Amino acid sequence: MRRNDIDGLRTFAVLPIIAFHFGILPRLSSGGFVGVDVFFVISGYLITKIINADINNETYRISEFYNRRMRRIFPALFTVFFACILVAFFFSFPSEGKVIGGSIISSIFFVSNIYFYSHSGYFDKNMETNPILHTWSLSVEEQFYILFPLILYLIRNLRDKSKIRILFSIALLSFLSCVWMVRFHPQAAFFLVQFRAWELLTGSLLAVHAVPKLIHQWQAELTGVCGIALIVGSTVLINYNTPFPGVAALAPCLGAAAVIHSGSATTTLTSRLLAFSPIRFIGLISYSLYLWHWPLIVFYRLFVDEPGKIEKGGLVAACFLLATLSWKYVEQPFRTRPYRLNTHRTLLAGGAVMLSASVAAAVLSPLIEKVWTYPDRAKDVLSYEKVDFGHMRVEKCFLISSALISSSSHDNEFHYRDECLATKPGPMNFLILGDSYAAHLWPGFQAYYPSVNFLQATVGGCIPIIGAATEDPLCSGMMKYITGEFLPRTHLDGIILSARWRADDVQGAIKTAQALLPYADRVILFGPIIEYDQALPRILARAIASHRSEAKRADIHRLAVTQDVDRRFAAALQDGPIEYISVYRALCDPACEIWARKDVPLQFDEGHLTREGSIELARRVGPQLFPNSTLPIVIRGEWEIGSH
Repeated sequence: MRRNDIDGLRTFAVLPIIAFHFGILPRLSSGGFVGVDVFFVISGYLITKIINADINNETYRISEFYNRRMRRIFPALFTVFFACILVAFFFSFPSEGKVIGGSIISSIFFVSNIYFYSHSGYFDKNMETNPILHTWSLSVEEQFYILFPLILYLIRNLRDKSKIRILFSIALLSFLSCVWMVRFHPQAAFFLVQFRAWELLTGSLLAVHAVPKLIHQWQAELTGVCGIALIVGSTVLINYNTPFPGVAALAPCLGAAAVIHSGSATTTLTSRLLAFSPIRFIGLISYSLYLWHWPLIVFYRLFVDEPGKIEKGGLVAACFLLATLSWKYVEQPFRTRPYRLNTHRTLLAGGAVMLSASVAAAVLSPLIEKVWTYPDRAKDVLSYEKVDFGHMRVEKCFLISSALISSSSHDNEFHYRDECLATKPGPMNFLILGDSYAAHLWPGFQAYYPSVNFLQATVGGCIPIIGAATEDPLCSGMMKYITGEFLPRTHLDGIILSARWRADDVQGAIKTAQALLPYADRVILFGPIIEYDQALPRILARAIASHRSEAKRADIHRLAVTQDVDRRFAAALQDGPIEYISVYRALCDPACEIWARKDVPLQFDEGHLTREGSIELARRVGPQLFPNSTLPIVIRGEWEIGSH
């Protein structure tokens, strides 16, 4: 079935996604990713309408259903797959080709959401450089459509009210599960179908007439306007820090449902707007636009640079051109004759294409290895991207899993093992408190200053600000325990606060540091570290492979925002009892350091230090942290008694 206003609604789904991913009008598109949720509602509505009609007409065949899905999904999708394989073959390292090939295979069999979920750990942020990442949403849809048609078929003879109750119960269970998982396991809530099913079922409930028809024109008009307002408002007001999906996803989903429902019984001002030819055309090419936009921006960032305004404009234009060509010459022909095959032949052809693409993806990495010769030094440097971050004491003194919340009689209060917070009577005792950007300090300082006892209280993503709002029970539990129990009974020589600070953290960090002064002789704030738009080892490896200056390539990809945050902290802490150590200046005076030692990158991803990088930072900031001291230090395994 086709409705012009629903075609136009797809425009309100795809444009926010593109604006969000390309960083266009970031203040107005911070929640652009909600476009996927709008797509889910549209898909649930249309597919349920089609299946219901076939069941009622006694023409429903599961094979015919998948025949239509293949003709709709496969042509444009597999064109993008083969294009990504081709680009990766010419420009990727073997290890990168292996990752891209594996993600393509997972997407071919519509399990890429599970694949990306399994790779969505705290330090797996390089998923954002995977050109196939966006296909997770297609996998969610296809997994939903494995079971959902069967449910509709099984309840076909029930009364309409009974059908609605069953679908509503499933949707409610999925929604409540999603709300719970967003708090305790947000990656699962984001990627897995059982926690996204309610969004598709929102559209399905509309299709089975679970919502009463709008009788009066004014009702339809108001519903349509409110629907658009909910979608636009979600795009503007939701951001990366919003727990999502869950309750926050209700707004765009209900907005999409409202728009669809308002145009079902009558023509409204909203439906006329959405059916306006230019808006509708973008909706018609939205599937191809969604498929092409992400690989284009990812490959550009990986192989060229972070695009500026002019480059972004050119990339968006290229997206629209590719999408238009794909829609006209790839999508459309396979929905009509002469390419429209019967069900049996479509399924066979689809299977053959899946097999061919799988083989091409599987041999991508070994083929790159065999055909192209990359310098061994480049491959060695790139290997640090997969560094063992156990040096940060993950899951011991640096927690990133909610499963580590104490289940003791203290009712989910946070407790560290003794080795993380054990003070010693002889040496100085310094507590390192914060998130992963505090955790990566510990190995360097403890190795470089073995005579100092560095305690560690760190939780992933936990900004150490007293009273800060957080959805993470690990973070709130850690701060409650440290400030409410541990510090009141423990006097320390020093407390180091470190985190991935933002500009609006300055006052909160200072107030927290002041509140901690009674519990330590010194409180030291460590400023933000230099960061990049992609993993530093990848930047350096590409520079080596292309025989370009490693320092210049790093300069191009270095983020400017961290330097601005550092300046704000430094300006706010010029005077007073709170000490400030500028990590940025320590590493960028005069030029920013990129190596911890020969061929060992300072950082293993966009910002976190390697073990060697942590030691190098300790060496550089030691004179500030321990002025006028004669502490024994260790340099590369050899004892050296030094005086700063």
